[in-house]
Amino acid sequence: MSTIIRLFIGDLKRITSNIVSIILVIGLVTIPGLFSWFNIAASWDPFANTGNLKFAVASVDEGYSSDLIPVKIKVGDSVVNALRANSQLDWTFTSEADAIDGTKSGEYYAAVIIPKDFSEKMMTFFTSDTVNHATLTYYTNEKANALAPKVTGQGADQVAAQVNQMFAQTLTSTALSIASGLIDQLDDPQATQMLGSFNQKIGDVATTLDDTAATLRTYGTLTDSASSLMSSSVKLIKTASDEAKNTKQQAESAKSGASDVTTALNSASSTLSDALTASATSFDAVSTNIDDVYASASKSSTDMVASLRAQASNVDDQRAKYQSIRDTVAALDPSTTIGTDAQTALLDGLDRIIARQTALRDSLNTAASDLESKNELAQSQRQQIKDLAAQAQSSVTSVKSEFNDSLKPKIDELSTSLTTVAATIDNSSSSLNSTIDDLDNTAANANTKLTDVKSTLNNTADKLTAAANKLSEFNEAMQDALNSGDMSKVRDLLGGDTDALAATLAAPVALKRHAMFPVANFGSSLAPLYTFLPLWVGSLLMAVTLKTSVSRRVRDELERETGRPARPHQLYLGHYGVFATIALLQSTVSCGGTLLFMRVQAVHPLLFMLDGWVSSLVYSLFAYTMVVSFGNVGKAIGVLYLVVQICGSGAAYPLQILPDFVSALSPWLPVTHSVTMVRAAIAGIYANDYWLAMGKLLLFVPPLLLLGLLLRKPLVGFNRWYVAQVESTKLL
Repeated sequence: MSTIIRLFIGDLKRITSNIVSIILVIGLVTIPGLFSWFNIAASWDPFANTGNLKFAVASVDEGYSSDLIPVKIKVGDSVVNALRANSQLDWTFTSEADAIDGTKSGEYYAAVIIPKDFSEKMMTFFTSDTVNHATLTYYTNEKANALAPKVTGQGADQVAAQVNQMFAQTLTSTALSIASGLIDQLDDPQATQMLGSFNQKIGDVATTLDDTAATLRTYGTLTDSASSLMSSSVKLIKTASDEAKNTKQQAESAKSGASDVTTALNSASSTLSDALTASATSFDAVSTNIDDVYASASKSSTDMVASLRAQASNVDDQRAKYQSIRDTVAALDPSTTIGTDAQTALLDGLDRIIARQTALRDSLNTAASDLESKNELAQSQRQQIKDLAAQAQSSVTSVKSEFNDSLKPKIDELSTSLTTVAATIDNSSSSLNSTIDDLDNTAANANTKLTDVKSTLNNTADKLTAAANKLSEFNEAMQDALNSGDMSKVRDLLGGDTDALAATLAAPVALKRHAMFPVANFGSSLAPLYTFLPLWVGSLLMAVTLKTSVSRRVRDELERETGRPARPHQLYLGHYGVFATIALLQSTVSCGGTLLFMRVQAVHPLLFMLDGWVSSLVYSLFAYTMVVSFGNVGKAIGVLYLVVQICGSGAAYPLQILPDFVSALSPWLPVTHSVTMVRAAIAGIYANDYWLAMGKLLLFVPPLLLLGLLLRKPLVGFNRWYVAQVESTKLL
């Protein structure tokens, strides 16, 4: 520590050892303050001088008159007369050609032209024609100055606002003046007639307002009905929600049933096809067995009779099964299954099979009976039985073909349809509960909104009713006065200051402003920008003007005084002492002069000074560390930070209106936090914002010390190489 103090004291002695170094230090101390004071004074209240900006106004308005208003109205002239009394800009009233040419030449910063049909278009609501917007033509010279178009643009907005107010005032004043002017001519029957017509119009307006209020209340009543309906709907939806669970269970059962039906249909189709095949084979077997029976000559008649009766019994069983199939097919609904034509054809085929099976059965039984009595006759019936068996087999084959071609595809199609229905039921049952929940929430929200709508409608209706009542009272009073024939009552009713009333009606709403953390003037608002950026520049000037390294002679002196060589961290901290001293002098002179001489607003002047002292120390440490660590590259880094902080610190423009990358960089800039602190000192502290910003500013110190004390050593070789390369050019 003693070495650091010795080095610091020695630097102070050396820097004050001759007049040149003293003048240099005075320049470093005062330059930031001069920069601040000059710019703050120039920006103290620039908008107070907007009266020096020439703004041309030319009116070529030809005016307007109608049967309703027997007075020619020139809104343009009224606007010009109002602007003559306005001193916010240097209004120059001239011709249209001069206004346009003067704006081009730069004589005027901007010009507004009021066109010929201005009054006519503004008064179009007195006619049955479509209402047209009146327009002003605005010319501006944007090359004259960067801010002048913005200021004169506000002037153009002011003209537009003035026009709107003057129009309402002129319209109202004209109408009231006509009514008041009639007071002096009340004895004239025409004037009395016009007043009667005027009063009737007022009555009509009052009636219209009453009707409108009644309509709004009707809509309010409708909202009550809608609310009740919505409440009932909510209950119904809740009931439906409960039923949805049962519906889902039924849907799952239906899905299961559909699957069972599909399986049964597929099984029945397969089984019936197999049965038809087996039946055809069986009739072929009957024919074969008949041959075997008659070929067995050695067999006894008793055995032959038993065999024939067994065959007849088998044929009868087949016939019974075909009869069951026939009954089942006849019971099907042809519109949903195989179709009417296919069903009729299939039934005819089955009827033929049954008839031939019946005949075959009867022939077999008859043959058995005849065999018992007359063997020779039985032999003669052999061929007849074989023919019947062949015919039965042929019918079965035909029916099987008809089944495969007509019925089986329909059964397969029906099975596929049932599978699809089962899937649809499954999906519908899963979404049913979700849909009902959404309906429940929507109904509740709609009910709340209906309540708000009803309240708004009723409030509006009350206001319209109040206005209608006032107009009705005036209408009744005027009608009573006219009916009485006493013109003094009419004079009393219409008397008053029409101009004052017109002005009130033209601008019925006044704006009352309340400033949060008020700032007295524009110079105080810009003080953060013009105070702390110069302090950053002062730190850069120190790093450029003063040596950041300790000379060999000074190090030898320290070694002789202390008996040991100075270590790098002692040289770094000790030599920074002179930078810190000059930085504190800079901030004291700059901030103190800003408060004492410029009279910048400061709710907390001591915190204003504290901000300057802490900021100047951090800025000087930044510049000193960068140059010590990187040499000339460090100076470039300091300049780069200066460029970024001009717009990125939020000292001039709000960060919200700047590009996103500027807002992202802002927290990493030291001046940003200094600006936050000084704004709190100028206008007032909110929620410790001053101290939080100081903490963020001091967070820059640890990484700077880390770089200057530790990480700087590996950069020594780079700096030597860089210096050698620069010196080799013989120019730098």
